[in-house]
Amino acid sequence: MNKLTKITLGFIASLMVATTAALAGELTITGSAKATYSIRGSESASAQIGAPQGIGIANEFTLSASGELDNGMAWTYAQDIDGATVQDDAAMSLNTSYGMFKACVHECGLSANLAFDNSVYGAGSDYGLAGTSASTTSAGDDATTFTWGTNISSYNNVQYHTPADMLPFGLVVKVAYAPEADGTMNSSNAAATSTEAGNGVTQYRVDAAPIDGLTIAASYLEIDDADAGSTATTQQAEHGGVAVTYAVGPATIGYGKFYVAPTLGAASQGTARVTDYENSSWSLGVAANDNLSFSYNLESSDEHNKTESQTNTTTKTTTEFEIRTIQAAYTMGGMTLSVANKKLENMDYTADKDGAETIFAVSMAF
Repeated sequence: MNKLTKITLGFIASLMVATTAALAGELTITGSAKATYSIRGSESASAQIGAPQGIGIANEFTLSASGELDNGMAWTYAQDIDGATVQDDAAMSLNTSYGMFKACVHECGLSANLAFDNSVYGAGSDYGLAGTSASTTSAGDDATTFTWGTNISSYNNVQYHTPADMLPFGLVVKVAYAPEADGTMNSSNAAATSTEAGNGVTQYRVDAAPIDGLTIAASYLEIDDADAGSTATTQQAEHGGVAVTYAVGPATIGYGKFYVAPTLGAASQGTARVTDYENSSWSLGVAANDNLSFSYNLESSDEHNKTESQTNTTTKTTTEFEIRTIQAAYTMGGMTLSVANKKLENMDYTADKDGAETIFAVSMAF
């Protein structure tokens, strides 16, 4: 019996115990009451951006419930409601003395790709303009938006997390497994309805806080028996990296290194394809006082391409996609005013294709 099978059986057994007696919990609604005004622009002839100005209001919220069993175990449930007022991502967890067990539908990502981030509004690759087309990490294809690869939250999965105080140096280990690469928004009793380029997905994450102010996060994801089309798979999909942050006084600095290796089939002579992406990120956040904060982020992603000619000559090229952000946020009670300026160079991993974006936002906590 392998480890993932044991984790799955342990999760099922814990849920069976949970059905013995549960104390009534409460239902809460959380979300972000946020309005934004976005201004986008082209900074090169090849980066034409339509509809450069826009006003938006956050249109998602989360229904949450929690409770406690008579044996002291705690449970939580969360269901996201999206802009179409239908069920979206969902998760249920059971917290025991042996750790936390979770079942997640298109939720519960473990990637450490943004663990470096100390920005006051968000990492530049994670909001607004991050490229002009839909993202892809399909077999050997060019990505368009800034790519971090795949997260386990793209699939329906089960997870196990070690207890917070069990290991030294603040270590917490998390493992997630999706038996099928399926991200369908399933209700209870549903089977997988699609297979998305793979048979199973496994992701691991380790977090540590060895000394005051220092945090370390690492993650690794692999897709088993991924389908590269009609040809044999020559490179399995693997995504992973590590991030470190250190806080001293009012400042926190972070650095991250992340790698994305897409699924590859047999190479076609004379055809360029992407072999991997190498991402490096820096982040600096500074609290000027209790209300005013500033941040600066630099994210770069190197796309490595390889072409094999009919004469067995290999040509390798690299394109660097870079995003720089400067942000400020001012908090007054439950309201936060933010401004975020972003510069993009070589958007869509295309040389000399540059753009810019500025977002003004007002957020209310509830």
